[in-house]
Amino acid sequence: MKLKLIILLSVIVGFILITAFNTTEPKSIISEKYASTIGFKQGMIAPDFELTRLDGSQFKLSDYRGKKAVYLVFWTTWCTYCMRKIPKLQHAQKILGRQIEIIAIDTSVKDTIEKARNFQKDRNITYPLAFDFGKKVTNLYNVWGTPTEFVVDINGQIIHRDKVPDNLSEHLSNWNMIDHSLANEMLIADQKCDKDKLFC
Repeated sequence: MKLKLIILLSVIVGFILITAFNTTEPKSIISEKYASTIGFKQGMIAPDFELTRLDGSQFKLSDYRGKKAVYLVFWTTWCTYCMRKIPKLQHAQKILGRQIEIIAIDTSVKDTIEKARNFQKDRNITYPLAFDFGKKVTNLYNVWGTPTEFVVDINGQIIHRDKVPDNLSEHLSNWNMIDHSLANEMLIADQKCDKDKLFC
């Protein structure tokens, strides 16, 4: 009886010691590969984020993956150059709104949500506006000045950081072409969701 008890205790202690000193965690090769391609530069996968539009509706950038390209514009109400973009964005929203999602994100630098709402109303802006409380998305995309523009294709890849072509319609067929190999990789990566690295 004592011998069985000693053997049982030895097995339990051995298991505890092996478990305690084995600090290696299994890693997902796909997730690591995916993480290394996420960033704010042209050619990288755009980091995901969630914001609330001024109309109160919430969205994630990843909501548009596999559906249509996204044109992000970081702006402020006091930015003169941003105001010059309004006619182009209004026209694109009216003509191309089903093929590309236009989202203007107020960086919140020297701005308030009230100013942003008044700006939208006074200029009769029809494309969606969002407010980046605390500059979280602004910092995530390394935005230092306004306007800063990004075109994110249907696969979630940054095609342009600034220097966005004036004639968007000429490029939409390329921006909305699904890359199935990239889509499959991102689907698997999403299943290995890592919120610290903004996979979700």
